[in-house]
Amino acid sequence: MKTLITGATGQLGSLVVTHLLNRIPASNISVSVRTPSKADDLAAKGIDVRHGDFDDLALMTAAFKDIDTALIISGEADNATRIAQHRTAVDAAKAAGVKHLVYTSIIDPKANADFTYSAIHLDTENYIKQSGLRYTILRNSFYADLLMAGVPHALETGDFGAPAGNAKITYIPRNDLAEAAAVVLAKPTDHLNATYDLTGTKGVTHTEIAGYVATATGKTVQFVDLPAEVHVGILQSIGLPGHLVEALSGLYVGAKKGDYETVSNDFKTIVGRPPQSVEKFLAEALK
Repeated sequence: MKTLITGATGQLGSLVVTHLLNRIPASNISVSVRTPSKADDLAAKGIDVRHGDFDDLALMTAAFKDIDTALIISGEADNATRIAQHRTAVDAAKAAGVKHLVYTSIIDPKANADFTYSAIHLDTENYIKQSGLRYTILRNSFYADLLMAGVPHALETGDFGAPAGNAKITYIPRNDLAEAAAVVLAKPTDHLNATYDLTGTKGVTHTEIAGYVATATGKTVQFVDLPAEVHVGILQSIGLPGHLVEALSGLYVGAKKGDYETVSNDFKTIVGRPPQSVEKFLAEALK
């Protein structure tokens, strides 16, 4: 059985590879990357490195050749581009004879979500299901790792800012999501046509998160509820593309409506343990 991971040099993809190497031989693992030279470390481990690009149907079809199970990890682009890219990846997998697709989606995908990227994932989920291929959908909640972006400013000023109000979000560490993906890839037949909601063990507010940072560092840190326009200005000032600014600002709008506070035990069902809590994740990251 040959397993392929797309985007394997990215942050999530590289962690999936690490966890998968603990479960199946390197000789059974292939990766598809835009720049193969960036995957020399993977090739050195005996992993088959292939050139793939979601913008190129022929190239992706070649990358998927002789693959039984493939993990499609979403890229980074605006909605229209990524929807087209994901459909190309699915078409290529089907043309190449891939038997089972695993896809990293988002928790509670909706076409009209305030978190605009949600629409991409709903379209891709539906396209995979319509393809006739076997599938496993991993609906990932938001990375706890993203919270670290606000920590340096919080430690310098004492203010941990976000336009989050009292919203609860079920953050989960990226490494845990990668392990869940690896477990599924190692034994895909155990997860046939399944859709999993991969969330933290509870929804946490940014007031709680500021408290976790304070406890971990011994410094005074408090949550500051930023006005939405101030948050957008900050994101724009650091040079983020417009589609990402729109998505990140929409995340908090949706969260205030309760979009991302649902808790699921699916992670524990897959991996056999609960995910690391946000509190423990921050404590370890801030050692």
